[in-house]
Amino acid sequence: MKLGKTKYILVIPALALLLSLTLYPTLFAYFLAVHNVTVGTFRNPVFIGLENFIKIATRHDFWYSVGLTTLFAFVVTPIELVIGLFIALLLERELLGKRIIITLILTPLAVAPALMAIMMKLMFNEFVGLIPYLLNIFGLRYSFFKDFTSSFLTLIITDIVQWTPFVFIIIYSGLQSLPREPYEAAKIDGADGRNIFLYITLPLLKPLILIVAILRLMDAFKIFEYVHIMTGGGPGFSTTTTSVMIYRTGFIYGDFGLAAAATIFLFYISIIGATIGIRLLSKMRMI
Repeated sequence: MKLGKTKYILVIPALALLLSLTLYPTLFAYFLAVHNVTVGTFRNPVFIGLENFIKIATRHDFWYSVGLTTLFAFVVTPIELVIGLFIALLLERELLGKRIIITLILTPLAVAPALMAIMMKLMFNEFVGLIPYLLNIFGLRYSFFKDFTSSFLTLIITDIVQWTPFVFIIIYSGLQSLPREPYEAAKIDGADGRNIFLYITLPLLKPLILIVAILRLMDAFKIFEYVHIMTGGGPGFSTTTTSVMIYRTGFIYGDFGLAAAATIFLFYISIIGATIGIRLLSKMRMI
């Protein structure tokens, strides 16, 4: 058999696996979205066209969850970019024990999001949590789950703790690969550290920071584990993100068609949101 045909045959198993994990679920989601599929009608779904999309588009709780998810993504992403960039710049220089420091910084990435949510929920617990205990030492009392503001702040802190290392390691790797010639020329010309960062480092890192920003925005729109485990969407409905609402619609209330329509809505909204977010970050001169 010729090598030209062999290479295509060898790639068929991987291609089939990829299509089965991506194309089929996507097509099935669209199928569910245009049918009335519940626990009772799962074996005999009824075609209803765009009815599920209309229902979702007219539900106040859906748009509230979309707004909350968008707010969450637009808050955590810039913060993680700034902190990750700052730490990467700080560790670019020679430091004693730098490898150990980097390993410790990357530790949260090794923890599954669900486990991180459980750990942080325990740490913020006002009765047995470490953080409230430390605050009490200084005479400060604060309940991290008493209302929307405190619960939302706790979710933001959790996301920053886990995903800032992701931003850091990518930007740090990018810093290591930057050419040295522009820096040497700038130092010869007497440029200070601030100008070197603004006019050399930041422009060279723009494509990389853009990629990180897109990845974090898209991922933040899918937040589920933290909300589901730490706040349960409460108090009330106040911290219910779109992913949590979709989960409840499909697996608690059993309306799979409506949940699929909401998922497709979220997919396109996340793309639009990520595009808007990148443009906002560009205007802020972050990327």
